[in-house]
Amino acid sequence: MAVCKSKKKRALLCPSAAQACFAEAFCEAAVLSASDSAPMARKFIVGGNWKCNPKTYKECNELLRGWKKSLPMVDRSAVEVVICPPALWLTSFTETFEGLGMGVCAQNCSKTDAGAFTGEWTAANLVDLGLQWTLLGHSERRSLYGETDEDVALKVEKCQAAGLNVILCIGEKLEEREAGKTDEVNKRQLGACLPKIKDWDKVVIAYEPVWAIGTGKVATPEQAEETQKAIRAYLSQAVSSAVAEKVRIQYGGSVNPENCAELIKQPNIDGFLVGGASLKPSFMDIVKTVGPSKMVDVWPAYESKMEKEGCNQAAIDAFKYNYGVLASGADVMLPESKLDPVDSLPTFEKLKVKPDARLLKKTLILKLNGGLGTGMGLEKAKSLLEVTEGNTFLDLIAQQVAWMKKEFKTDLKFMLMNSFATSADTLEALKKYTDLGTGSDLEFVQNKAPKVTASDLTPASWEKDSSHEWCPPGHGDLYPAMLGSGTLDKLLKKGYRYMFVSNSDNLGATMDLKILTHFVQSEAPFMMEVAERTDADKKGGHLAQSKAGGLLLRESAQCPEADEKEFQNTSKYKFFNTNNLWVDLRALKNLFRKFDGALPLPVMKNSKTVDPRDKASTKVLQLETAMGAAIQCFPGASALVIPRSRFAPVKTTNDLLALRSDAYQLTEDFRIVLKEERDGVPPDVKLDGMYKFTDAMEKMIPNGAPSLVGCKKLVVEGEVTFAKDVVIKGTVTIKNTSGGSKEVPSGTYEDTTKEL
Repeated sequence: MAVCKSKKKRALLCPSAAQACFAEAFCEAAVLSASDSAPMARKFIVGGNWKCNPKTYKECNELLRGWKKSLPMVDRSAVEVVICPPALWLTSFTETFEGLGMGVCAQNCSKTDAGAFTGEWTAANLVDLGLQWTLLGHSERRSLYGETDEDVALKVEKCQAAGLNVILCIGEKLEEREAGKTDEVNKRQLGACLPKIKDWDKVVIAYEPVWAIGTGKVATPEQAEETQKAIRAYLSQAVSSAVAEKVRIQYGGSVNPENCAELIKQPNIDGFLVGGASLKPSFMDIVKTVGPSKMVDVWPAYESKMEKEGCNQAAIDAFKYNYGVLASGADVMLPESKLDPVDSLPTFEKLKVKPDARLLKKTLILKLNGGLGTGMGLEKAKSLLEVTEGNTFLDLIAQQVAWMKKEFKTDLKFMLMNSFATSADTLEALKKYTDLGTGSDLEFVQNKAPKVTASDLTPASWEKDSSHEWCPPGHGDLYPAMLGSGTLDKLLKKGYRYMFVSNSDNLGATMDLKILTHFVQSEAPFMMEVAERTDADKKGGHLAQSKAGGLLLRESAQCPEADEKEFQNTSKYKFFNTNNLWVDLRALKNLFRKFDGALPLPVMKNSKTVDPRDKASTKVLQLETAMGAAIQCFPGASALVIPRSRFAPVKTTNDLLALRSDAYQLTEDFRIVLKEERDGVPPDVKLDGMYKFTDAMEKMIPNGAPSLVGCKKLVVEGEVTFAKDVVIKGTVTIKNTSGGSKEVPSGTYEDTTKEL
């Protein structure tokens, strides 16, 4: 092989010393200019060019399902992946590819604008379809379809004008290499396009030695590196050192899982353009070699820990998916560009269905009861708090079920999803309600998941108390917990088809026969009860429509900072999730089959310390999912706007005080509802921070809650106690700024500020 005089640079795949060296064509300073300064970090990019493959749509789907299993092993923050499917499938698989964290890339575009050009599509067409990439100048376009360097340059110009990212292919054929024209071809093909490129951030160069594709001849990593280093040197001389340093250059000569590891080590190879190997499941082996995630090294430790703890396979699969999303660096944000608002939905008031009580025999009422209420200072199930007339949440729920059984003369099925922290207390409290059932007929237990060390993503450990190494994985765990505990299969075997699920602290969420009948008649696999957003709800998640089709939830943690204003726009995003959900159990079972046992719910990171009470202990991440997010997993899922009365959760002592007041009443069927004079709007209660915990709130109201039936807003500032027979009307602020506890005297307070 010839040796260049400039710093003895090796020739670029030159067969003999007679070949003119590409690097020698430029002065030594030009060759070195791109490498003298500190190198810029370039993100790897791997492209998969499917060409006119595979043969069928079904084969494509099967391939993508295989790829999905490998996603947790890829750090998507370290490698960008774009796939070039056949033109007819560009839009069909867009959502699927994006769900895999991959971009979609066309294989070509026209050198013209719109017009009478049969069989063409323009750069603007691709952008209009939501695509961001196209491949240009591929060797097959040049050799089989006669594309010239000038043709490619014109296409690049159109893509630049449209803002479309381009993978620009250059490279020599076998006869050109054997004729010693490697350098000449590279320079000519790239040089033709340089005047057309204004935005180098939208260009990736793919060097594909055509002689090394399907010929049995393979370029060594050193040969590929020398060529791509010279290409970078040429850009430094012809454009600028800054452009040369930042532009990404792929290698595209018969890349496969066996040779990619050595190739990617080369400093001027920034990824690969893969042909035939991108049509195999092992394509993901190439991707994870380029961008391996922590999952590769760390997952065995998590798997072993969960197995030793006795976690079932569904729990392990669910956590593996969640951890894989974390380790991969996947972008879980939902920007405005991916969403459309939901303008209208069917409403409860306008449902025209005849309630069918026979459906109750096929229906399960499930209450989520895993919360300890730690935010309210509790160390037991929140559902054991007293609500009204000596009844706890659980008492009222049990009595609601008993009333419905009697009213409709049916053995209505009821269950709880408890956590490992609430199970014992809950079962003890429900012993007196013998008709509810016992053991696994009454409950299944939510899974637990390992906490993740924030600094290195390894399993968290805490020798002082190993129980702190575990956490509940959010109420999205409902689905894997049903599967892993055997509850789902047991219910289906016994003939149950439908499930109504809600939170145990939401006493407004009762079985409604009208809604059940509507859900069954709609044949939707999943239905969410939503309510209209007000300013009080603007910081919470909202329902939206994916531009790719289907309903989804966007939580605040999924909203980019730049879109925060639109996120809180209640006139645009009108509905929020009440967490009252209706699920077709057969559809749920089929969904588990489709996704190989782990539903792809959005993953949320909750930052904590391993010991919640020790703020100096190790910082950890708790990985959580939300059950309402499953709406995006069920094709054909729907939503129903319900009265606000069906959404009355108790999250704080503010809520609890209002619920205990005379603004609410207990109905004959043991529901807690707002009195008619409230017109569906609960009183707005804002207690001083010192009343965050329930024991402090109890001391504030030794004589019971004040009358709030006529209250619009009550604000309490400072330490106070309410005397008997205090009536609050309109907007009232109670202030104690003098220190020590002060009593609010008996009497009526209306639209005033009372300073004690």
